[in-house]
Amino acid sequence: MLRRDPRLRSLSSDHHHALVLARGARKAATSGDANACATMADALRASFGRELEPHFVVEEQWLLPPLERCGEGALVAKTREDHAAIRAQLSASSLGSPEALEALAARLEAHVRFEERELFEVAQTKLDDAALDAVMRNSPGLG
Repeated sequence: MLRRDPRLRSLSSDHHHALVLARGARKAATSGDANACATMADALRASFGRELEPHFVVEEQWLLPPLERCGEGALVAKTREDHAAIRAQLSASSLGSPEALEALAARLEAHVRFEERELFEVAQTKLDDAALDAVMRNSPGLG
C-alpha cells in the first residue's frame, strides 16, 4: 500500500467517520433494543446529509470523472453502484430494523475498505496533479 497522497487525505479521513457509524449501526442491530435501532437509524440519516452525501458528491464530481478518463471504468462503476446502494439503504423505511442496520453496516464497511485499498490507490498513481488538486480544493474537510 502506498502512502496516502495529501490531496486525498480529507476524503480518507471521512472514511474513519463512516466506519464509526457502521460500528454504531452494528452495535444497535445486535442489541435487541428497538429504541436503540430507531435512534441509530435517525443518527445515520442525519450523518448522511451532513457527512456522507457531501463526501459522495466530491468523489462523483471530482474524482470519478478523471479516473474514468484514465480507463478505470470498472472502479468508477463499482463506486457509483456502492453509492447508490448506500443511498437506497439509508432512505429505506425499514432502516430501523436490526437486519437493515446490519446490512448497511456491512455495505458501508466494505465500501470504505474498497475505496481505501483500491480506488484511492489507483487515483493517487494514475491521476495527474491537476485532477488531485481539484479533489483537494473541493473536499470540504468533513472529517
